[in-house]
Amino acid sequence: MNRIAIYLRLSEEDYKKTDESISIVNQRDYIRTYIENENSLKDSEIEEYIDDGYSATNTNRPSFLRLVDDIKGGRVGTIIVKDMSRFSRDYILLGDYLTNILPFLKIRFIAINDNYDSLKEQGNGIDTDAQFKTLYYDLFSKELSEKVRSSVKQIKSQGKNTNWAAPFGYIKAPEDKYHIIIDKKTAFIVKEAFDLLLKGYSCIQIANIFNEKGYITRSERKEELKLSDYTGNLVTGSKVKKRVWTNASISQITSNELYTGDYVYNKYKETKIGGRKRILLPEEEWRIIPNIHEAIISREVFDKVKKIKEKRSFGGYTGNKNRSIFSDKIFCKECGRHMSFRCDSRQKKNSDKIYKYKSYYCNLCKAEKTPNNIREKDIIKLIKPKLKEFKIQNTLKEERVIDNEKVKEDILNEISILNSNLQIIYENYKKKIISKEVYLKEKSFIQDKKVMLKNRLEEFKTDIVNSKKETDIAVLDEKGLLKAYVDGSIDKIIVSRSGEIEIMEKY
Repeated sequence: MNRIAIYLRLSEEDYKKTDESISIVNQRDYIRTYIENENSLKDSEIEEYIDDGYSATNTNRPSFLRLVDDIKGGRVGTIIVKDMSRFSRDYILLGDYLTNILPFLKIRFIAINDNYDSLKEQGNGIDTDAQFKTLYYDLFSKELSEKVRSSVKQIKSQGKNTNWAAPFGYIKAPEDKYHIIIDKKTAFIVKEAFDLLLKGYSCIQIANIFNEKGYITRSERKEELKLSDYTGNLVTGSKVKKRVWTNASISQITSNELYTGDYVYNKYKETKIGGRKRILLPEEEWRIIPNIHEAIISREVFDKVKKIKEKRSFGGYTGNKNRSIFSDKIFCKECGRHMSFRCDSRQKKNSDKIYKYKSYYCNLCKAEKTPNNIREKDIIKLIKPKLKEFKIQNTLKEERVIDNEKVKEDILNEISILNSNLQIIYENYKKKIISKEVYLKEKSFIQDKKVMLKNRLEEFKTDIVNSKKETDIAVLDEKGLLKAYVDGSIDKIIVSRSGEIEIMEKY
């Protein structure tokens, strides 16, 4: 049976448009009506892939990535979109799919509004008109993104809050989407976090207090306000039953100047137009407009808390104490959340020796009284047998570099000989030992061979540079080798409550 994949996408910019035809509901109805009226598609199994709030220039869309996996797995026979721009506005990516990937996998692609059906295209590829159209989409998307960025910056300079959701402790004003007002259900939690820090509590202690009191979390409040859905974990696909307060969430809240009533903007800069990655700008480049909305805490309290946190960070502690080589790699199998790292130092009785106990635990499972813990040494024990093979592979790469250097030397010698031959045949021609025709023929042959050798030389240079980057591993100690393997080969580590450890490597 022909399995049809319906791909539906809506960007954040689309929400601001008045054209209802681009909504997810209308895209769905439009495509399903098309399927019902197309004899070759009737009675087919249909699977929907929906990315709501994602730009077409972003290739890391969850449902798009799921669709790609299903394409690779042979679980899709036909892909249907309202128009090509729903699928992608990157003309190179779209062109690659339409001309190479989908035809090779014998997958039919239909863009209804563009009147494009790969089944009806000559060679099952993409025609010239469609190529120009995809190029237009790409250029238009970048131009539009630049205009949107400029417009948003202008709006922010007027003190208007352009965030899609109000910060925890506030809600959007019903009569003005750019203005935020106090959220009586959560504002007291923000104030209590600042008060507890002033009393000497740490962020992790405050998080534990809030969990014991059962305070609503930021994600739970967004769900209540129907602003977002956090029921599924995007990394492992596990269902999240409950959210908990963490050290990071308390730290983020108590670092936000917005709670003083001041509006801060120009803190971040996008690394790519249409992308989601941002870099934090230096504090002197930030822009602050005072007294824009009602404050939850005073400027005096905020500054005191800021000094307390800076003092705790003084002396080199920047948070790395609570990180290890496995941080950001370990996930709880039960709930799908990142597991936190903990390092405890204990002195053995009747001895001066201090032992460090490193472990990982899940905040959520701990809060639910069903702890999930794992010792770091158990993870290392499981990985150690793989390190020998990892080192051997990189030693072989080092040997290949040595071989390549020898080949490079031989090529240079051969080029030198060819240069001498060029000089010899030229002198023979001048002395009329050989004719002009013979000279030109031999000269052309030698020059062609030189070009071929120089091309090979460039290839070897690139190969040598890339290989040398990897050969540093061969001289690392055991700790360095372990870190290199974790960083380069491990995608994630999933730990179950029963102590099972599943290591998922990169491919």
